[in-house]
Amino acid sequence: MIRNLSLAAIAGVLFALSFPNVAIGWLMFIAFIPLFAAIARAKSGWQAFFLGWLSQTIAWMLMAPWVIRVMSHYGGLPYLVGVAIFVLMCLYLGIYGAAFAAIVYRIAPGTSFRRWLFVPLAWAAVEYVRTYFLTGFPWNLIATSMIDYTPLIQFDRVAGPYAMSMLILLPACVVTWYWLARPTGTRRLLVLGITCIVLFVWWATGLVAAKLIARPTGTPNTTAALLQPNISQEMRWNSSNLIDIFKRMMTMTDDAVKHGANIVIWPESTVPLSYSSTDFYREAIESTSRNANVDIILGSVAEDPQEATKLWNAAFLVSGGKTIGHYDKIRLVPFGEYVPLRKMFFFAEKLVHAVGEFQFGTKDSPLVGRFHYGPAICYEIVYPQIPRAQVLHGADVLVTITNDAWYDGTSAPRQHLNQARLRAVETDRYLLRAGTTGISALVDPTGRILEELPMGRQGIIYAGFHPRTSITPYVRLGDWFAWFACAAVMIAVFRRRATHD
Repeated sequence: MIRNLSLAAIAGVLFALSFPNVAIGWLMFIAFIPLFAAIARAKSGWQAFFLGWLSQTIAWMLMAPWVIRVMSHYGGLPYLVGVAIFVLMCLYLGIYGAAFAAIVYRIAPGTSFRRWLFVPLAWAAVEYVRTYFLTGFPWNLIATSMIDYTPLIQFDRVAGPYAMSMLILLPACVVTWYWLARPTGTRRLLVLGITCIVLFVWWATGLVAAKLIARPTGTPNTTAALLQPNISQEMRWNSSNLIDIFKRMMTMTDDAVKHGANIVIWPESTVPLSYSSTDFYREAIESTSRNANVDIILGSVAEDPQEATKLWNAAFLVSGGKTIGHYDKIRLVPFGEYVPLRKMFFFAEKLVHAVGEFQFGTKDSPLVGRFHYGPAICYEIVYPQIPRAQVLHGADVLVTITNDAWYDGTSAPRQHLNQARLRAVETDRYLLRAGTTGISALVDPTGRILEELPMGRQGIIYAGFHPRTSITPYVRLGDWFAWFACAAVMIAVFRRRATHD
């Protein structure tokens, strides 16, 4: 049992090292091998369940310790309480790994390669459930570990991140099967040959796609200025800084206009004022837009004029000197922008100012000005269906505004950006990302970062881009593969149970 526990722990460590700050993405190809070996040695389904839980709990503890900083430093909770909440979160997320291991134990042990083919499908199904179950938390889907391997990540535009996970797990499944089955002769060569062909086609088609997709001819005639004012949370929360923050943003906007920007993008809720109800704020933005003939996208709170207690985290578009409209954030941060099961988690009230007052947005339509902008606000960019819906409704460029000042000095901003890069690939769109303290970036449709401003630096990215109208298979068909994986795994589990019975 000690050997199995050690193998499960090693798998969790390798999994975590695939993501920032270490970010050795290729480790994901072998990360599951120790866990599969431990599951194959397990004496019962419950033992396999525990091994999977241990592996993923360790992985989350290594990947997301930034939660403690948010809870204690910014949330006002005692440090030990922040640690306790972080540990509980990891224990919960480990359950998804436990469910996966239990499924693998039921459908895969033995020498049948056909059954081992269901293992990558099981992980795809578990990741899909994690994306949407309860509040959902699709952070660090394993497809994201491949984001810096441009040829490999292009398959994401075909069937989405859940199909990517199947390809990533295939080598680990083949290696484990070879160890268990000890195949010889034609059987060994056939499996090895087919696996190599699949992996080669994956790489080769992605290599060709990466060279052809984002190569429009001519210099972009559209320039978006991505503003990064480097304003800390402490500065925003101090009301005496309000005018200074507003002046800084207006000065940066004027500089962007002088440099020829057609579009100016502010980060999420940079100025701690309500745009819609603060006259001088709104008039200044509309005047700049009108005089310079620029589109301005900015984050602010949107209010219900009929019910003052209803607030939305919103992105406003000002075009031609008029406020065209706003997009309301659809996926709110649990315990940050609202409190699920509010009575049970009464202690979480301290985590943010005005927590629990934000309402969920319901419309996923683009903001239409000079272009059709597909907005996503901060955390919600990790949900694949939001940019997909924006593109289906006509978005020709993606815009994400964020405030990652909460996570300064941790791996969270880089993890967040990498997940946003996946959305560019899936939708075949340029991604314009403006962050309060960073990381601001221009990402092309292949997921490559063309320009970025690191954390903790003030500056402007002048992002030249081409609006695009293509529709990828993933945008057109959605998460069909994830649904297929869920159905196939359920059938495999029940057939195996019937066989045992």
